[in-house]
Amino acid sequence: MRHTPNAFWRFSLATYADAGVAAACLSLQDRWRADVNLLLYCCWLGRDGRTLDRQALRMAMAHVKTLQREVIGPLRCSRRSLKHPPPGVPKVWAKQLKNRIAAIELDLEYVEHRVLLAAAKRLRPAVRRVDPRTAIAANLDRYLSLLEMPRTHPDRRHVRRLLLGCAAALPAPAGADA
Repeated sequence: MRHTPNAFWRFSLATYADAGVAAACLSLQDRWRADVNLLLYCCWLGRDGRTLDRQALRMAMAHVKTLQREVIGPLRCSRRSLKHPPPGVPKVWAKQLKNRIAAIELDLEYVEHRVLLAAAKRLRPAVRRVDPRTAIAANLDRYLSLLEMPRTHPDRRHVRRLLLGCAAALPAPAGADA
């Protein structure tokens, strides 16, 4: 499957590759059932100073819910279960299967990105743009609140890691030394 690059996909790959971002995203996924693509969606739109209200986030969540629940999630579970293959399954086979499933997962993540990109194009134009760091933080806060994570929960530290991961793509704050 060929992944035609788009701005959201390129942003996600670059951000996810930043030190600590993958671990932060996966921790939020495993502990709070956060969708990594939705976390990156919040960051990507926020990078352009776009804030998402609860309704826009709920709509994005609804667009990808079935794909996540019925396709990507079960594949992820299958891949992870192969870390400890059942008796009789050679470890080399389990590793090969894990790699093949991981490749399919990546294709499906790309499909989900396309769904979210289409959702972004349907959003109403922003009334005003805000500072990208503020927008990213607000988007992530709203998304995690929809997942019922308390604002004071220690796992909120992962938001800072995501903000730092997005920082490389952001312009320096006004008044900062070059």
